[in-house]
Amino acid sequence: MNGETTYLTGLAEVLWPCGGLLGRGEPRRTRGGSPHAGTRAYLPVPSAHDPRVILPVADRYAATRAIAAFSQCHSLRERLRATALTLAFASGLAPLLLRDRLHVGPGRTVEHALSAALDRRVVIAVHVGPPRANRKPVLLLLTPAGRTVGYAKIGVDELTSRLVRSETRALERLTHARLPEITVPRLLHEGEWNGRPLLVQDALPVGSQTDRPTPRQLLRCVVQISALEPVRVLPLSQSPYRASLAERIAALGERPETAPLRACLDRLPDAHLPFGAWHGDLTRWNVAATPRRAFVWDWERLAFGVPVGFDALHYELNECVQHGVHPGVHRWLDTGARLLRDPLLSAAGVAPGTEATVMALYLIDLATRYLHDRQAEAGSRMAAVDDWLLPALAGLQDRAAREIHDAG
Repeated sequence: MNGETTYLTGLAEVLWPCGGLLGRGEPRRTRGGSPHAGTRAYLPVPSAHDPRVILPVADRYAATRAIAAFSQCHSLRERLRATALTLAFASGLAPLLLRDRLHVGPGRTVEHALSAALDRRVVIAVHVGPPRANRKPVLLLLTPAGRTVGYAKIGVDELTSRLVRSETRALERLTHARLPEITVPRLLHEGEWNGRPLLVQDALPVGSQTDRPTPRQLLRCVVQISALEPVRVLPLSQSPYRASLAERIAALGERPETAPLRACLDRLPDAHLPFGAWHGDLTRWNVAATPRRAFVWDWERLAFGVPVGFDALHYELNECVQHGVHPGVHRWLDTGARLLRDPLLSAAGVAPGTEATVMALYLIDLATRYLHDRQAEAGSRMAAVDDWLLPALAGLQDRAAREIHDAG
């Protein structure tokens, strides 16, 4: 077994306490020639050694719907892969082409619990995603007829359990929030499964009719999210945010990255900044749009009292690094500053001459998150803080001092 097959069998124990057994082809048959009663088979796709989704063998329609729901079709290669998988399942060839199986025995399963919670029978497909510290199963819930009911998330360790609980609280708060151009998922159920936190939310109408937001839509989203609480303009030194960030850095202990992060925070100018809410992980994977409306999900990092503009910087950084971290970060140092000078963010309180200060605070915050979550140990390419983030931060620290001096 490699690390991924170990993760897969451990995940099977969470979802199906009866456990799962990895194998090839169909399950062994009884003496009468029939499969073991109650045994179900799932396909790890593309393989058990590199699972990204887990699809039911016996439910072809659920599998094809899951491919469409889970595919990130942002490039031609991704669209072609999704099309090939869809055709393979729709034609019935997928079980012949994909030989790895996860065999699940009889017994009470997460499907039973979800069906009881939602008062309807549901079948599931599971999104696993690439290795990272906050990787957790996301379950697509479908009726037997193939209609999408919603999505469920389950915590599998301390970090992911905390994030599931955080998203539950966020969705409860967003129920009554005023977001004129943004639709968020509704919370359908909160509970536990197998001793772990469970949330169920409805499915947003995201698909062929939606696309990535335009730059203007994105900034309108950022401004509307920031206004989830009244925006306050404060000197950085007097803001609760700075005190909280300093505490989070101190909680890192004696890691080698702690001292430079603390030093950079201490040396930033005492700029007046607007503080409001941020989504915390606004990327192309968590937002889609029509010409008139944006749909935003994955609210597990929602936080308040944060410098306005963080969401725009986070989205832009993740876009810039798609084709390489180092050239992407170099580009972001320029494009991120231009975003903060946009009239929409200026109207929200981001003052001229504070762009580098906001960008430096964002990188300090991001580095602190990565280190607390141990993202580098989980294999995230962006989490190598000393490789790209600390050098970028050093340059921003100098730029911030110059900007404040020039603006004054």
